[in-house]
Amino acid sequence: MLSRERIVKLDILTPDETHAKIISATNKQFSLQNSHTGRSDMLLIIKGRGLPEVETGNEVDVIAQMKSGERVKYPSYVTVSTDYQLNVVMKTANSRVMEERRRYYKVEADIDCIINAVERNGTRIPQETPAMAQIKDLNIGGIFLCICDEPLQKADILTLTIMLENKHVDIRAEIIRVQTNAAGDVTGYGCRFTNITPAVEETFAKYVFRVQLDNLKSEDT
Repeated sequence: MLSRERIVKLDILTPDETHAKIISATNKQFSLQNSHTGRSDMLLIIKGRGLPEVETGNEVDVIAQMKSGERVKYPSYVTVSTDYQLNVVMKTANSRVMEERRRYYKVEADIDCIINAVERNGTRIPQETPAMAQIKDLNIGGIFLCICDEPLQKADILTLTIMLENKHVDIRAEIIRVQTNAAGDVTGYGCRFTNITPAVEETFAKYVFRVQLDNLKSEDT
């Protein structure tokens, strides 16, 4: 079932060719509850001051940016519209994902990381000491690892400890892309997680979600 916690931000737009925006709201500015109009319908309630007034019964499109990074469109219609409250019934049974995106929303980061071990072609590469690295962006499915002293290759399997805020997360990741600059020097490695557990996934999801909300607040100021 659709819940407010799954949504980062939503836009309400006219359903015509112009798709003009009526209002935007973060998940702190609206509530969702079951609607009595249909088994799968959801009632979206936005409260505030100076809200745009829309004629009751008008069709609208609700575009929800999900925590996963997807953008989902819900055909909807207005049931209440005043300058302090807007109620919209969302036809969730008729929703559709608007476009293909990366599986997970990516955010910029500056996070310390330890490379504890490197496995290449099934063989562990000897290391005198763990190597330090820096994560420059991440999503729930992987990271971009900034250049480090350890010489790495595509398809290497890394055993990592990531210092994510107040938690140390141990995880394995495969290098799927080696990034170079114009001179051919390696500048970083795109990696995907290979053994992420639901608990670790939730830790990353909470971090990504918090950064998304911080970014949205910055855009509004």
